Amino acid sequence: MNKYIKNFNIQYLTLFIPFILIFIVEYLTPMQSDDFVYYIKGNSLPVHLDHYFSWSGRFVSDYFSTLILSTDSQLLKSTVIAAILTVTLFLITKIGDCFTAFNERFYLQFLSLFFIYWITSPNVGQIVFWVVGAGNYLVTNFFVVLFFYALMQYINKTKGITLLLFVSFFAGCSNENTTWIVLLISLITSCYFFIREKNKVLFLSTLLVLIGFSVLIFSPGNFHRAALATEFYELSLLEKTWLFLSEKLPYALSKTWIPLLVSLVLLTTFINAKKCKNFYLSLLFIVLGLLSTISMIASPSFPTRALSGPHLFYIISCSFSISYTLTSKNIKSLSILFVVSTLALISFIFSYIQIIFSYNSVKAQEKIRNYEIHKELITNEQKNVIPAFYYPKTLRAGDSIDLYHDAGATGKYYKLSRPVDVYPIKYNYAVIVNGEKIALPDSKKTGLSNIFIGRDTFFKGTSIAIQLDNINDEVKITIKTKNNKIHEIKELNINSLYGMNLIGFTVQALPSEIDSIIYQSPQGEALSIRLNM
Repeated sequence: MNKYIKNFNIQYLTLFIPFILIFIVEYLTPMQSDDFVYYIKGNSLPVHLDHYFSWSGRFVSDYFSTLILSTDSQLLKSTVIAAILTVTLFLITKIGDCFTAFNERFYLQFLSLFFIYWITSPNVGQIVFWVVGAGNYLVTNFFVVLFFYALMQYINKTKGITLLLFVSFFAGCSNENTTWIVLLISLITSCYFFIREKNKVLFLSTLLVLIGFSVLIFSPGNFHRAALATEFYELSLLEKTWLFLSEKLPYALSKTWIPLLVSLVLLTTFINAKKCKNFYLSLLFIVLGLLSTISMIASPSFPTRALSGPHLFYIISCSFSISYTLTSKNIKSLSILFVVSTLALISFIFSYIQIIFSYNSVKAQEKIRNYEIHKELITNEQKNVIPAFYYPKTLRAGDSIDLYHDAGATGKYYKLSRPVDVYPIKYNYAVIVNGEKIALPDSKKTGLSNIFIGRDTFFKGTSIAIQLDNINDEVKITIKTKNNKIHEIKELNINSLYGMNLIGFTVQALPSEIDSIIYQSPQGEALSIRLNM
Protein backbone atom coordinates (compact mmCIF):
# COMPACT_ATOMS: atom_id res chain seq x y z
CA MET A 1 0.00 0.00 0.00
CA ASN A 2 2.85 2.41 0.86
CA LYS A 3 4.33 1.77 -2.57
CA TYR A 4 1.09 2.79 -4.27
CA ILE A 5 0.72 5.89 -2.10
CA LYS A 6 4.29 6.93 -2.86
CA ASN A 7 3.79 6.48 -6.60
CA PHE A 8 0.49 8.34 -6.46
CA ASN A 9 2.11 11.31 -4.73
CA ILE A 10 4.90 11.51 -7.28
CA GLN A 11 2.45 11.33 -10.17
CA TYR A 12 0.26 13.96 -8.56
CA LEU A 13 3.17 16.36 -8.10
CA THR A 14 4.50 15.86 -11.64
CA LEU A 15 1.20 17.18 -13.00
CA PHE A 16 2.16 20.60 -11.68
CA ILE A 17 5.41 20.73 -13.66
CA PRO A 18 3.88 21.29 -17.13
CA PHE A 19 1.02 23.26 -15.57
CA ILE A 20 3.36 25.79 -13.96
CA LEU A 21 5.66 26.01 -16.99
CA ILE A 22 2.75 26.65 -19.36
CA PHE A 23 1.09 29.02 -16.89
CA ILE A 24 4.19 31.24 -16.72
CA VAL A 25 4.43 31.67 -20.50
CA GLU A 26 0.67 32.14 -20.85
CA TYR A 27 0.71 34.81 -18.17
CA LEU A 28 3.28 36.73 -20.21
CA THR A 29 1.28 36.40 -23.43
CA PRO A 30 -0.34 39.66 -24.60
CA MET A 31 -3.63 40.19 -26.42
CA GLN A 32 -2.85 39.54 -30.07
CA SER A 33 -4.29 39.01 -33.54
CA ASP A 34 -7.92 37.81 -33.49
CA ASP A 35 -8.11 38.07 -29.69
CA PHE A 36 -9.34 41.61 -30.22
CA VAL A 37 -11.97 40.43 -32.73
CA TYR A 38 -13.39 37.74 -30.47
CA TYR A 39 -13.27 39.93 -27.37
CA ILE A 40 -15.56 42.38 -29.16
CA LYS A 41 -17.99 39.59 -30.15
CA GLY A 42 -18.69 38.84 -26.51
CA ASN A 43 -20.91 35.96 -25.45
CA SER A 44 -24.14 36.99 -27.16
CA LEU A 45 -25.77 33.91 -28.73
CA PRO A 46 -27.22 35.87 -31.69
CA VAL A 47 -23.75 37.26 -32.47
CA HIS A 48 -22.23 33.78 -32.43
CA LEU A 49 -25.02 32.36 -34.56
CA ASP A 50 -24.46 35.14 -37.07
CA HIS A 51 -20.75 34.30 -37.10
CA TYR A 52 -21.63 30.62 -37.58
CA PHE A 53 -23.90 31.34 -40.52
CA SER A 54 -21.59 33.88 -42.14
CA TRP A 55 -18.01 32.78 -41.50
CA SER A 56 -17.04 29.77 -39.36
CA GLY A 57 -18.45 26.41 -38.31
CA ARG A 58 -16.27 26.26 -35.20
CA PHE A 59 -19.11 27.22 -32.90
CA VAL A 60 -17.71 25.46 -29.80
CA SER A 61 -14.16 26.78 -30.07
CA ASP A 62 -15.35 30.30 -30.90
CA TYR A 63 -17.50 30.36 -27.77
CA PHE A 64 -14.56 29.19 -25.66
CA SER A 65 -12.45 32.05 -27.00
CA THR A 66 -15.01 34.73 -26.18
CA LEU A 67 -15.77 33.26 -22.75
CA ILE A 68 -12.11 33.32 -21.72
CA LEU A 69 -11.39 36.73 -23.23
CA SER A 70 -14.48 38.36 -21.73
CA THR A 71 -13.24 37.71 -18.20
CA ASP A 72 -10.41 40.24 -18.66
CA SER A 73 -8.42 38.10 -16.24
CA GLN A 74 -4.90 37.13 -17.22
CA LEU A 75 -4.78 34.85 -14.18
CA LEU A 76 -7.91 32.94 -15.19
CA LYS A 77 -6.87 32.72 -18.84
CA SER A 78 -3.46 31.34 -17.91
CA THR A 79 -4.90 28.87 -15.41
CA VAL A 80 -7.52 27.49 -17.82
CA ILE A 81 -5.17 27.03 -20.79
CA ALA A 82 -2.40 25.53 -18.66
CA ALA A 83 -4.92 23.16 -17.08
CA ILE A 84 -6.36 22.06 -20.44
CA LEU A 85 -2.93 21.18 -21.84
CA THR A 86 -1.93 19.40 -18.62
CA VAL A 87 -5.13 17.32 -18.54
CA THR A 88 -4.78 16.57 -22.26
CA LEU A 89 -1.27 15.17 -21.74
CA PHE A 90 -2.44 13.28 -18.65
CA LEU A 91 -5.22 11.62 -20.67
CA ILE A 92 -2.81 10.82 -23.52
CA THR A 93 -0.59 9.10 -20.96
CA LYS A 94 -3.58 7.16 -19.61
CA ILE A 95 -4.56 6.17 -23.16
CA GLY A 96 -1.09 4.72 -23.70
CA ASP A 97 -1.50 2.72 -20.48
CA CYS A 98 -4.99 1.41 -21.19
CA PHE A 99 -3.87 -2.09 -22.24
CA THR A 100 -0.95 -2.50 -19.84
CA ALA A 101 -0.69 -3.51 -16.22
CA PHE A 102 0.05 -1.01 -13.46
CA ASN A 103 2.79 1.35 -14.68
CA GLU A 104 4.90 2.36 -11.72
CA ARG A 105 6.82 4.77 -13.96
CA PHE A 106 3.70 6.59 -15.10
CA TYR A 107 5.15 9.96 -14.10
CA LEU A 108 8.20 9.41 -16.30
CA GLN A 109 5.92 8.64 -19.22
CA PHE A 110 3.90 11.80 -18.52
CA LEU A 111 6.96 14.07 -18.34
CA SER A 112 8.56 12.49 -21.41
CA LEU A 113 5.37 13.13 -23.38
CA PHE A 114 5.30 16.74 -22.20
CA PHE A 115 8.87 17.40 -23.33
CA ILE A 116 8.28 15.57 -26.63
CA TYR A 117 5.01 17.47 -27.17
CA TRP A 118 6.77 20.80 -26.59
CA ILE A 119 9.80 20.33 -28.81
CA THR A 120 7.88 18.69 -31.66
CA SER A 121 4.91 21.07 -31.74
CA PRO A 122 4.72 22.69 -35.19
CA ASN A 123 3.38 25.97 -33.76
CA VAL A 124 3.20 26.07 -29.97
CA GLY A 125 2.82 29.86 -29.99
CA GLN A 126 -0.48 29.79 -31.87
CA ILE A 127 -1.78 26.38 -30.77
CA VAL A 128 -1.28 26.88 -27.02
CA PHE A 129 -0.48 30.44 -25.99
CA TRP A 130 -2.78 32.44 -28.27
CA VAL A 131 -6.30 32.36 -26.78
CA VAL A 132 -8.19 32.14 -30.10
CA GLY A 133 -5.66 29.61 -31.42
CA ALA A 134 -6.02 27.55 -28.22
CA GLY A 135 -9.78 27.61 -28.69
CA ASN A 136 -9.48 26.36 -32.27
CA TYR A 137 -6.81 23.71 -31.69
CA LEU A 138 -5.87 22.99 -28.06
CA VAL A 139 -9.45 22.83 -26.75
CA THR A 140 -10.74 20.86 -29.74
CA ASN A 141 -7.82 18.44 -29.44
CA PHE A 142 -8.68 18.05 -25.75
CA PHE A 143 -12.16 16.83 -26.73
CA VAL A 144 -10.64 14.44 -29.28
CA VAL A 145 -8.31 13.01 -26.62
CA LEU A 146 -11.14 12.77 -24.09
CA PHE A 147 -13.19 10.88 -26.70
CA PHE A 148 -10.40 8.37 -27.36
CA TYR A 149 -9.81 7.97 -23.62
CA ALA A 150 -13.51 7.24 -22.96
CA LEU A 151 -13.68 4.91 -25.97
CA MET A 152 -10.61 2.98 -24.79
CA GLN A 153 -12.12 2.68 -21.32
CA TYR A 154 -15.29 1.25 -22.76
CA ILE A 155 -13.46 -1.16 -25.08
CA ASN A 156 -11.12 -2.37 -22.35
CA LYS A 157 -13.31 -2.28 -19.24
CA THR A 158 -16.86 -1.73 -20.55
CA LYS A 159 -17.19 1.42 -18.50
CA GLY A 160 -17.19 5.15 -19.14
CA ILE A 161 -20.15 5.14 -21.53
CA THR A 162 -21.62 8.28 -19.89
CA LEU A 163 -18.41 10.20 -20.45
CA LEU A 164 -18.17 8.87 -24.01
CA LEU A 165 -21.70 9.98 -24.88
CA PHE A 166 -21.13 13.38 -23.27
CA VAL A 167 -17.96 14.12 -25.22
CA SER A 168 -18.95 12.60 -28.58
CA PHE A 169 -20.69 15.70 -29.94
CA PHE A 170 -17.81 17.98 -28.92
CA ALA A 171 -15.23 15.62 -30.45
CA GLY A 172 -17.23 15.77 -33.68
CA CYS A 173 -17.05 19.58 -33.50
CA SER A 174 -13.23 19.54 -33.22
CA ASN A 175 -11.68 20.83 -36.44
CA GLU A 176 -11.68 19.98 -40.11
CA ASN A 177 -8.77 17.56 -40.29
CA THR A 178 -9.57 15.59 -37.12
CA THR A 179 -13.38 15.38 -37.01
CA TRP A 180 -13.68 12.89 -39.87
CA ILE A 181 -11.06 10.66 -38.24
CA VAL A 182 -13.03 10.66 -34.97
CA LEU A 183 -16.18 9.78 -36.95
CA LEU A 184 -14.40 7.00 -38.85
CA ILE A 185 -12.97 5.41 -35.68
CA SER A 186 -16.31 5.71 -33.91
CA LEU A 187 -18.18 4.06 -36.80
CA ILE A 188 -15.69 1.20 -37.17
CA THR A 189 -15.73 0.51 -33.43
CA SER A 190 -19.54 0.60 -33.30
CA CYS A 191 -19.82 -1.88 -36.18
CA TYR A 192 -17.22 -4.17 -34.59
CA PHE A 193 -19.05 -4.30 -31.25
CA PHE A 194 -22.38 -4.84 -32.96
CA ILE A 195 -21.07 -7.73 -35.08
CA ARG A 196 -19.21 -9.34 -32.17
CA GLU A 197 -21.59 -8.73 -29.28
CA LYS A 198 -24.79 -7.30 -30.81
CA ASN A 199 -23.98 -4.20 -28.75
CA LYS A 200 -25.72 -1.13 -30.18
CA VAL A 201 -24.86 1.47 -27.55
CA LEU A 202 -21.78 2.78 -29.42
CA PHE A 203 -23.96 3.69 -32.38
CA LEU A 204 -25.47 6.41 -30.17
CA SER A 205 -21.98 7.78 -29.65
CA THR A 206 -21.38 7.64 -33.41
CA LEU A 207 -24.64 9.51 -34.02
CA LEU A 208 -23.55 12.29 -31.64
CA VAL A 209 -20.15 12.47 -33.39
CA LEU A 210 -21.95 12.67 -36.73
CA ILE A 211 -24.09 15.55 -35.48
CA GLY A 212 -21.00 17.41 -34.31
CA PHE A 213 -19.27 16.63 -37.61
CA SER A 214 -22.25 18.02 -39.53
CA VAL A 215 -22.42 21.17 -37.39
CA LEU A 216 -18.76 21.85 -38.15
CA ILE A 217 -18.43 20.80 -41.79
CA PHE A 218 -21.81 21.86 -43.16
CA SER A 219 -21.88 25.28 -41.55
CA PRO A 220 -23.27 27.92 -43.95
CA GLY A 221 -20.38 30.13 -42.85
CA ASN A 222 -17.89 27.63 -44.22
CA PHE A 223 -19.52 27.82 -47.64
CA HIS A 224 -19.54 31.63 -47.54
CA ARG A 225 -15.86 31.68 -46.66
CA ALA A 226 -15.09 29.10 -49.33
CA ALA A 227 -16.63 31.47 -51.88
CA LEU A 228 -13.63 33.74 -51.28
CA ALA A 229 -11.28 31.02 -52.54
CA THR A 230 -12.92 30.55 -55.92
CA GLU A 231 -9.62 30.00 -57.69
CA PHE A 232 -8.86 26.94 -55.55
CA TYR A 233 -12.32 25.42 -55.71
CA GLU A 234 -12.41 25.81 -59.48
CA LEU A 235 -9.46 23.39 -59.74
CA SER A 236 -10.16 19.82 -60.77
CA LEU A 237 -9.51 16.95 -58.33
CA LEU A 238 -6.35 16.08 -60.26
CA GLU A 239 -5.11 19.69 -60.02
CA LYS A 240 -5.88 19.83 -56.29
CA THR A 241 -4.02 16.57 -55.79
CA TRP A 242 -0.98 17.84 -57.67
CA LEU A 243 -1.02 21.09 -55.69
CA PHE A 244 -1.13 19.11 -52.46
CA LEU A 245 1.65 16.70 -53.44
CA SER A 246 3.93 19.37 -54.88
CA GLU A 247 3.46 22.16 -52.31
CA LYS A 248 1.29 21.41 -49.29
CA LEU A 249 2.59 17.94 -48.41
CA PRO A 250 6.30 18.92 -48.53
CA TYR A 251 5.46 21.95 -46.39
CA ALA A 252 3.50 19.82 -43.89
CA LEU A 253 6.29 17.24 -43.65
CA SER A 254 8.86 19.98 -43.14
CA LYS A 255 6.90 21.05 -40.05
CA THR A 256 5.99 17.59 -38.71
CA TRP A 257 8.96 15.41 -39.60
CA ILE A 258 10.33 15.64 -36.05
CA PRO A 259 7.23 14.27 -34.25
CA LEU A 260 6.80 11.70 -37.03
CA LEU A 261 10.46 10.66 -36.64
CA VAL A 262 10.11 10.42 -32.86
CA SER A 263 7.01 8.26 -33.30
CA LEU A 264 8.83 5.95 -35.71
CA VAL A 265 11.96 5.78 -33.52
CA LEU A 266 9.90 4.81 -30.48
CA LEU A 267 8.14 2.23 -32.63
CA THR A 268 11.52 0.48 -32.99
CA THR A 269 11.30 -0.42 -29.29
CA PHE A 270 9.00 -3.25 -30.40
CA ILE A 271 11.70 -4.83 -32.61
CA ASN A 272 12.45 -8.45 -31.64
CA ALA A 273 9.52 -8.35 -29.22
CA LYS A 274 6.23 -10.15 -29.44
CA LYS A 275 3.85 -7.69 -31.04
CA CYS A 276 1.12 -6.56 -28.68
CA LYS A 277 -1.85 -4.17 -28.74
CA ASN A 278 0.41 -1.24 -27.95
CA PHE A 279 2.42 -1.85 -31.12
CA TYR A 280 -0.60 -1.92 -33.38
CA LEU A 281 -2.20 1.08 -31.70
CA SER A 282 1.04 3.06 -31.90
CA LEU A 283 1.25 2.25 -35.60
CA LEU A 284 -2.45 3.08 -36.04
CA PHE A 285 -2.05 6.60 -34.67
CA ILE A 286 0.93 7.24 -36.93
CA VAL A 287 -1.31 6.32 -39.85
CA LEU A 288 -4.07 8.58 -38.47
CA GLY A 289 -1.58 11.44 -38.29
CA LEU A 290 -0.67 10.96 -41.93
CA LEU A 291 -4.34 10.71 -42.92
CA SER A 292 -5.06 13.93 -41.03
CA THR A 293 -2.34 15.62 -43.07
CA ILE A 294 -3.62 14.17 -46.36
CA SER A 295 -7.14 15.45 -45.62
CA MET A 296 -5.82 18.99 -46.10
CA ILE A 297 -5.95 18.28 -49.83
CA ALA A 298 -9.46 19.75 -49.67
CA SER A 299 -8.38 22.98 -47.97
CA PRO A 300 -7.42 26.12 -49.92
CA SER A 301 -4.99 27.19 -47.16
CA PHE A 302 -2.62 25.31 -44.90
CA PRO A 303 -1.46 27.37 -41.89
CA THR A 304 1.13 25.70 -39.69
CA ARG A 305 -1.26 25.63 -36.73
CA ALA A 306 -3.56 23.33 -38.74
CA LEU A 307 -0.94 20.62 -38.20
CA SER A 308 -1.96 20.36 -34.55
CA GLY A 309 -4.16 17.39 -35.52
CA PRO A 310 -1.42 15.23 -37.06
CA HIS A 311 0.89 16.26 -34.21
CA LEU A 312 -1.68 15.11 -31.65
CA PHE A 313 -1.96 11.66 -33.24
CA TYR A 314 1.85 11.28 -33.31
CA ILE A 315 2.00 12.12 -29.58
CA ILE A 316 -0.67 9.50 -28.81
CA SER A 317 1.41 7.03 -30.84
CA CYS A 318 4.42 7.90 -28.70
CA SER A 319 2.39 7.27 -25.54
CA PHE A 320 1.67 3.65 -26.52
CA SER A 321 5.34 3.04 -27.31
CA ILE A 322 6.62 4.66 -24.10
CA SER A 323 4.12 2.75 -21.97
CA TYR A 324 5.25 -0.55 -23.51
CA THR A 325 8.91 0.31 -22.98
CA LEU A 326 8.50 1.26 -19.31
CA THR A 327 6.45 -1.82 -18.46
CA SER A 328 8.43 -4.36 -20.53
CA LYS A 329 11.75 -3.20 -19.02
CA ASN A 330 13.63 -4.36 -22.09
CA ILE A 331 17.17 -2.93 -21.91
CA LYS A 332 17.39 -1.98 -25.61
CA SER A 333 13.95 -0.40 -25.56
CA LEU A 334 14.76 1.54 -22.38
CA SER A 335 17.98 2.77 -23.95
CA ILE A 336 16.12 4.14 -26.97
CA LEU A 337 13.58 5.84 -24.73
CA PHE A 338 16.33 7.27 -22.53
CA VAL A 339 18.08 8.82 -25.53
CA VAL A 340 14.84 10.27 -26.95
CA SER A 341 13.70 11.64 -23.57
CA THR A 342 17.11 13.12 -22.76
CA LEU A 343 17.31 14.89 -26.12
CA ALA A 344 13.75 16.13 -25.61
CA LEU A 345 14.59 17.46 -22.14
CA ILE A 346 17.75 19.25 -23.30
CA SER A 347 15.92 20.75 -26.27
CA PHE A 348 13.05 21.79 -24.02
CA ILE A 349 15.34 23.65 -21.62
CA PHE A 350 17.09 25.36 -24.54
CA SER A 351 13.71 26.31 -26.04
CA TYR A 352 11.91 27.32 -22.85
CA ILE A 353 14.42 29.87 -21.61
CA GLN A 354 14.34 31.57 -25.01
CA ILE A 355 10.54 31.65 -25.05
CA ILE A 356 10.40 33.11 -21.53
CA PHE A 357 12.76 35.90 -22.60
CA SER A 358 10.83 36.62 -25.80
CA TYR A 359 7.38 36.55 -24.23
CA ASN A 360 8.59 38.76 -21.39
CA SER A 361 9.81 41.17 -24.08
CA VAL A 362 6.46 41.30 -25.90
CA LYS A 363 4.73 41.76 -22.54
CA ALA A 364 6.87 44.86 -21.97
CA GLN A 365 6.12 45.98 -25.54
CA GLU A 366 2.40 45.64 -24.77
CA LYS A 367 2.89 48.08 -21.89
CA ILE A 368 4.48 50.57 -24.29
CA ARG A 369 1.71 50.10 -26.86
CA ASN A 370 -0.95 50.67 -24.20
CA TYR A 371 0.86 53.81 -23.08
CA GLU A 372 0.75 55.18 -26.63
CA ILE A 373 -3.00 54.53 -26.92
CA HIS A 374 -3.86 55.92 -23.49
CA LYS A 375 -1.73 59.00 -24.19
CA GLU A 376 -3.84 59.61 -27.29
CA LEU A 377 -7.02 59.25 -25.24
CA ILE A 378 -5.81 61.79 -22.69
CA THR A 379 -4.38 64.33 -25.13
CA ASN A 380 -6.93 63.74 -27.94
CA GLU A 381 -4.10 63.16 -30.41
CA GLN A 382 -5.05 61.45 -33.68
CA LYS A 383 -1.96 59.33 -34.37
CA ASN A 384 -3.94 56.16 -35.19
CA VAL A 385 -0.80 54.00 -35.05
CA ILE A 386 1.11 52.05 -32.44
CA PRO A 387 4.32 50.01 -32.77
CA ALA A 388 3.91 46.46 -34.00
CA PHE A 389 5.12 43.67 -31.76
CA TYR A 390 8.76 42.75 -32.25
CA TYR A 391 9.17 39.08 -31.42
CA PRO A 392 12.78 38.20 -30.50
CA LYS A 393 13.71 35.07 -32.43
CA THR A 394 13.63 31.78 -30.56
CA LEU A 395 14.50 28.18 -31.39
CA ARG A 396 11.61 27.80 -33.84
CA ALA A 397 9.49 30.22 -35.84
CA GLY A 398 6.37 28.50 -34.48
CA ASP A 399 7.15 29.69 -30.95
CA SER A 400 6.10 33.22 -31.84
CA ILE A 401 2.87 34.97 -30.98
CA ASP A 402 0.58 35.60 -33.95
CA LEU A 403 1.75 38.89 -35.46
CA TYR A 404 -1.39 39.51 -37.53
CA HIS A 405 -3.05 42.83 -36.67
CA ASP A 406 -6.69 43.86 -37.11
CA ALA A 407 -6.74 47.66 -37.01
CA GLY A 408 -10.52 47.99 -36.72
CA ALA A 409 -10.92 45.47 -33.91
CA THR A 410 -7.99 46.96 -32.00
CA GLY A 411 -9.56 50.40 -32.16
CA LYS A 412 -12.90 49.06 -30.91
CA TYR A 413 -11.18 47.14 -28.11
CA TYR A 414 -9.70 50.38 -26.81
CA LYS A 415 -13.09 52.11 -27.28
CA LEU A 416 -11.80 54.41 -30.01
CA SER A 417 -13.90 55.68 -32.89
CA ARG A 418 -11.11 54.96 -35.36
CA PRO A 419 -8.90 52.01 -36.38
CA VAL A 420 -5.52 51.60 -34.74
CA ASP A 421 -2.88 50.44 -37.20
CA VAL A 422 0.70 49.39 -36.50
CA TYR A 423 4.09 50.32 -37.88
CA PRO A 424 7.14 48.04 -37.81
CA ILE A 425 10.06 48.53 -35.41
CA LYS A 426 13.25 46.64 -36.18
CA TYR A 427 14.64 46.24 -32.67
CA ASN A 428 13.48 44.88 -29.33
CA TYR A 429 11.99 48.10 -27.96
CA ALA A 430 11.20 46.34 -24.68
CA VAL A 431 14.65 47.59 -23.60
CA ILE A 432 12.96 50.93 -22.90
CA VAL A 433 11.16 49.23 -20.00
CA ASN A 434 13.32 46.30 -18.92
CA GLY A 435 16.75 47.13 -20.34
CA GLU A 436 19.61 48.97 -18.64
CA LYS A 437 19.19 52.74 -18.64
CA ILE A 438 22.37 54.82 -18.94
CA ALA A 439 21.96 58.55 -18.24
CA LEU A 440 24.26 60.70 -20.39
CA PRO A 441 26.06 63.83 -19.20
CA ASP A 442 25.90 67.19 -21.00
CA SER A 443 22.51 66.36 -22.55
CA LYS A 444 21.89 70.03 -23.37
CA LYS A 445 25.11 70.15 -25.35
CA THR A 446 24.91 66.76 -27.06
CA GLY A 447 21.14 66.53 -27.46
CA LEU A 448 21.26 62.97 -26.04
CA SER A 449 19.59 62.13 -22.73
CA ASN A 450 19.66 58.38 -22.14
CA ILE A 451 20.71 55.10 -23.65
CA PHE A 452 18.59 51.99 -23.16
CA ILE A 453 20.41 48.74 -23.83
CA GLY A 454 19.61 45.05 -23.48
CA ARG A 455 19.66 41.71 -25.25
CA ASP A 456 17.88 41.49 -28.58
CA THR A 457 17.29 37.75 -28.13
CA PHE A 458 18.29 35.55 -25.21
CA PHE A 459 21.44 34.13 -26.77
CA LYS A 460 22.63 36.75 -29.24
CA GLY A 461 22.37 40.33 -30.36
CA THR A 462 21.81 43.63 -28.58
CA SER A 463 19.00 46.14 -28.93
CA ILE A 464 19.86 49.77 -28.23
CA ALA A 465 17.60 52.82 -28.03
CA ILE A 466 19.07 56.34 -27.75
CA GLN A 467 16.86 59.14 -26.46
CA LEU A 468 17.15 62.36 -28.46
CA ASP A 469 16.34 65.81 -27.15
CA ASN A 470 16.56 67.24 -30.66
CA ILE A 471 15.12 65.25 -33.56
CA ASN A 472 17.54 64.90 -36.44
CA ASP A 473 17.71 61.93 -38.79
CA GLU A 474 21.13 62.86 -40.24
CA VAL A 475 23.16 61.53 -37.33
CA LYS A 476 25.60 58.63 -37.67
CA ILE A 477 26.10 55.86 -35.12
CA THR A 478 28.93 53.36 -34.90
CA ILE A 479 29.35 50.56 -32.38
CA LYS A 480 32.78 49.42 -31.24
CA THR A 481 33.14 46.05 -29.50
CA LYS A 482 35.80 45.09 -26.96
CA ASN A 483 37.65 43.10 -29.61
CA ASN A 484 37.80 46.29 -31.76
CA LYS A 485 35.18 45.17 -34.25
CA ILE A 486 33.25 48.08 -35.76
CA HIS A 487 29.50 47.93 -36.49
CA GLU A 488 28.24 50.87 -38.53
CA ILE A 489 24.49 51.33 -38.13
CA LYS A 490 23.29 52.06 -41.65
CA GLU A 491 19.54 52.32 -41.11
CA LEU A 492 18.34 54.75 -38.45
CA ASN A 493 14.71 55.48 -37.72
CA ILE A 494 13.41 57.92 -35.14
CA ASN A 495 10.28 56.81 -33.29
CA SER A 496 8.21 58.46 -30.60
CA LEU A 497 7.78 55.88 -27.85
CA TYR A 498 6.92 56.10 -24.19
CA GLY A 499 7.04 59.89 -24.30
CA MET A 500 10.52 59.94 -25.85
CA ASN A 501 12.08 60.43 -29.27
CA LEU A 502 14.29 57.42 -29.84
CA ILE A 503 16.74 56.05 -32.35
CA GLY A 504 16.73 52.28 -32.07
CA PHE A 505 18.79 49.53 -33.69
CA THR A 506 20.27 46.08 -33.18
CA VAL A 507 23.90 44.98 -33.05
CA GLN A 508 25.17 41.45 -33.67
CA ALA A 509 27.04 41.36 -30.38
CA LEU A 510 26.04 40.78 -26.78
CA PRO A 511 25.75 43.81 -24.44
CA SER A 512 28.78 42.60 -22.47
CA GLU A 513 30.84 42.62 -25.68
CA ILE A 514 30.15 46.27 -26.54
CA ASP A 515 32.85 48.75 -25.61
CA SER A 516 31.47 52.07 -26.83
CA ILE A 517 28.84 53.84 -28.93
CA ILE A 518 30.12 56.58 -31.22
CA TYR A 519 27.51 59.22 -32.03
CA GLN A 520 28.28 61.74 -34.79
CA SER A 521 26.08 64.82 -35.09
CA PRO A 522 25.13 66.46 -38.42
CA GLN A 523 27.79 69.12 -37.69
CA GLY A 524 30.47 66.41 -37.67
CA GLU A 525 31.00 66.39 -33.91
CA ALA A 526 31.62 62.90 -32.55
CA LEU A 527 30.73 61.71 -29.07
CA SER A 528 32.14 58.41 -27.82
CA ILE A 529 30.11 56.84 -25.04
CA ARG A 530 31.94 54.12 -23.13
CA LEU A 531 29.83 51.33 -21.72
CA ASN A 532 30.76 49.42 -18.60
CA MET A 533 28.55 46.34 -18.92
